[in-house]
Amino acid sequence: MWRLPTPEFKVLVYGPDLPASGLPARAHFEPGVLVIQGHGRWFTVQVGQISLKTGGFNGCQWLIAWDAPHGAMTALLQGDDTVDVFIRVAPPEIARSLARVRRAQACRAWKFKLAVTVLGLVFLLPVAALVLFWVFSGSFSQWAAEQVSPEQEVRLGQLAFEQLRPSLKLIEDGPAHDAVERVGVRLTAGSSPFRYQFHLARDAQINAFALPGGQVVVNSGLIQATADAQELAGVLAHEISHVERRHTLRNLIHDLGWRAVLGVAMGDFSGGIWGDMAEELIQLEYNRDLELEADRAAVALMRDTGLPPDGLVRFFERIQGQDHALPALFSTHPTSQERLTAQRELIGGLGAYPHLALDIDWARVKRDLARN
Repeated sequence: MWRLPTPEFKVLVYGPDLPASGLPARAHFEPGVLVIQGHGRWFTVQVGQISLKTGGFNGCQWLIAWDAPHGAMTALLQGDDTVDVFIRVAPPEIARSLARVRRAQACRAWKFKLAVTVLGLVFLLPVAALVLFWVFSGSFSQWAAEQVSPEQEVRLGQLAFEQLRPSLKLIEDGPAHDAVERVGVRLTAGSSPFRYQFHLARDAQINAFALPGGQVVVNSGLIQATADAQELAGVLAHEISHVERRHTLRNLIHDLGWRAVLGVAMGDFSGGIWGDMAEELIQLEYNRDLELEADRAAVALMRDTGLPPDGLVRFFERIQGQDHALPALFSTHPTSQERLTAQRELIGGLGAYPHLALDIDWARVKRDLARN
């Protein structure tokens, strides 16, 4: 097999303003610096800023990651020969990281081979497969979710959104649309491997939902039901937390069943296996533990972004007190006094911290929705 001359190696670069399929490039090390060049684009990264990860559905892909001023960047090493060159020319400063990644990769490869063996037995024993999945469905779906790279999850989310788009009456400009986007960007700026996109849909149901990889849809009914931007921020922080902890992806794989697990194992993220994904995502329900975990993460996210922490609690308390049937947001995200009590305790434990409320004219936002 043809090998690249030392010290260059091939990479596929992902990041803001780059093609979703990656930018083909070549890389080499200079003293203390990694230099990447491809199609007229140059990137220079200090060795001390580099972190190493493994990814892909079988955990055998190598990723170089670093933070750039315009966002998170990754470079995928292409092929075993490239990995060999990279290891040979890497500076001593990251030798220890290389050793740790190698050990992690070997462990993941062993787990993947074991999983493939189990899946092979399932093909031969369909009845046993159904029993196994029923008994260990949570573990299988969690394993499968862990094999999906952030880039693959983003593609799934985009596919799901395109499946949903014909049924959504999207509002793509105006004060209400701008408010949703502004709140979402405040909560997610520079803190995630995903590229979040926030959408406003004309729908009277009091609801919001998140798709894998960072697609978030907010109904106009939710905006009308909130008292201020902080309440919307609390709801969005909860949805974002489900995405960040991959609850949405895990539940989707669980609900789609074996075909999704096999699709992940085979690296198939095409529309065939995932054709019913959008319908499943709309009906997703999270169990008590996942909801409590997302609540905790939402409170922490509000604190980390310098927002008042009680938006979600105030919204739920006020909606529960109104004399009408529970909104869709409650039916898909069950709420209980236990959850509200836990949130209040979390907020009380934060103590005082610097925070600044979102300066958005909420009355104007609601008037905009009422006019249109």
